[in-house]
Amino acid sequence: MKNYEVKAKNYIPGSISFSEGFLFGLMKPDLGYTMMADWCKAKAIIKKLIADGRNIEKVEMGLDGDWQENSMTVWEDGQFTAYSCFEGSKWAEPIIIVNYKDEPSETYSVWRKEEE
Repeated sequence: MKNYEVKAKNYIPGSISFSEGFLFGLMKPDLGYTMMADWCKAKAIIKKLIADGRNIEKVEMGLDGDWQENSMTVWEDGQFTAYSCFEGSKWAEPIIIVNYKDEPSETYSVWRKEEE
């Protein structure tokens, strides 16, 4: 089973306006691809953490940098809810934040490249 790397602990995602994101995207070098939210990867990470005996309270998924508008709870009370927010960005990275009942939260990158 694949091990997934924790990006950060106790991370608080950011949110900027659409126009700020557009301007930020123009100033940033073109990646040559869009970061697409990968629901299958997110679900695999959650399943692995559960199998490892981690005490998950809930998991949120969204775009870091546009969190306020594009994030949602994708796992809570033993139930998955498929991610249904905006799926891709050139500047806002798709992530999940795993909130535990008994330890600091963990953030994971959950995206795949969409070539242009």
